Amino acid sequence: MKADFLEALGNIPHSRDAAALRVKSADFSWFSPIMSAALAGRQAEVVVSPRDEQEVVTIASACARHRVPLVARGGGTGNFGQAVPLAGGAVVEMVGLDRLVFQKGNVARAQAGIRLGALDEQLRKGGRELRMHPSTKKLATLGGFVGGGHAGVGTVNWGILRDRGNLLGLKIITIEEKPRVLELRGDDVNLVHHAYGVNGLVTEVELPLAPAYEWLDTIVAFDDFERAAAFGMALATADGVLKKLVSVHAWPIPGFFVPLKHHLPEGRAAALLMIGAETREAFEALVRDFGGIVTMCVPQANIYEYTWGHTTMHALRADRSLTYLVCIFPKDGTLGAIGRVHRRLGAEVMLHLEFKRFAGYMTAEGVPLFRYQGFEQMTRLYKAFEAEGVRIANAHTFLLQNGGMKDLDAAQIDFKRAVDPHLLMNPGKVAGLDDLPGGLSGAALEAAQLPASGWAY
Repeated sequence: MKADFLEALGNIPHSRDAAALRVKSADFSWFSPIMSAALAGRQAEVVVSPRDEQEVVTIASACARHRVPLVARGGGTGNFGQAVPLAGGAVVEMVGLDRLVFQKGNVARAQAGIRLGALDEQLRKGGRELRMHPSTKKLATLGGFVGGGHAGVGTVNWGILRDRGNLLGLKIITIEEKPRVLELRGDDVNLVHHAYGVNGLVTEVELPLAPAYEWLDTIVAFDDFERAAAFGMALATADGVLKKLVSVHAWPIPGFFVPLKHHLPEGRAAALLMIGAETREAFEALVRDFGGIVTMCVPQANIYEYTWGHTTMHALRADRSLTYLVCIFPKDGTLGAIGRVHRRLGAEVMLHLEFKRFAGYMTAEGVPLFRYQGFEQMTRLYKAFEAEGVRIANAHTFLLQNGGMKDLDAAQIDFKRAVDPHLLMNPGKVAGLDDLPGGLSGAALEAAQLPASGWAY
């Protein structure tokens, strides 16, 4: 690490402690056996912890002047290698910027390092809540969710983050000798959203809010997975029934949720839900229509921590041979495609569905689990899903374009060059622009070659 760079930091807290470097250079990419191998040994040389926006500006300037690569880090809960430094340099830990800037009616603005759980708790005191959040709400930061997330709890109502109106504004710091402070509004927020933190350091986010309802954490058991999926779609599209989460799991996935085992009958599919207390009666009528059994219905049991990415985490804690795919079922014939995949691959693949809106229609995102047997198996499964009309996002690569959730057009590349002219923000994430020295090899190259079509938002 360059001594003149460290000197330029002044009194900004920073650490070169070996344990801190190891922890702060990692994220949840261990979910993927391919990603784990591809990222092995990638580590920063210093962790820098700004306490306010001016210190972020100082760090950005120092990195530009001394050509030090950097990667922004929130809670480190991303599972696509977003927070892993590919070229050494500095990890900029943003959790010190943790203030709610303002709340005005149904709009809030907060600093990027605030934990989503803490933010939601503050908002609920005023009768509002976050429209959506990841299953890692307690740890994940607002800036991290914007930079690496795309959907979550609440998406069944509000769509995905990139849908117009879900992000109102972003403040970013450019990585230049004399950094600029930029405010992005409207569609321009998507220049930074889900760009894995390569397009400037986000310091503030402005977003709309939802009314804070009394949510009941609920489990419904079904004898048949396809009936559970049909119930999930019916509930997701029942506009008069309040809900914030509709998550459906084929057996044996519910068996991995050990703390909930008394509510999850052996061998049965399960729907994990957040239901508005005001519409509980209408919800229970819908359950009866589909032959389900309500096995739990209680307030504030944090049931969301068994859904979305947490489903995979609970499964991996029980069996490290498992891994996952990320797919989206077609908007036309969603249930038909779910049924075909389940009947064709159910012996090998355990289906996990999250019902979500995007671009104005309801569909299901799949995060199916299976026991990993190698690259050939992964390739075969990608092709099998896509043969049924299901689009695959590559969850096993750190390359931004290859993931399939982000379309990097010319405008986004131009913006990257404008805010990071020396290409210092996590070099290696944007293929063809800031390739790693020597190119891709081994597991990283293998992952990039997986035949994912992407989601075509």
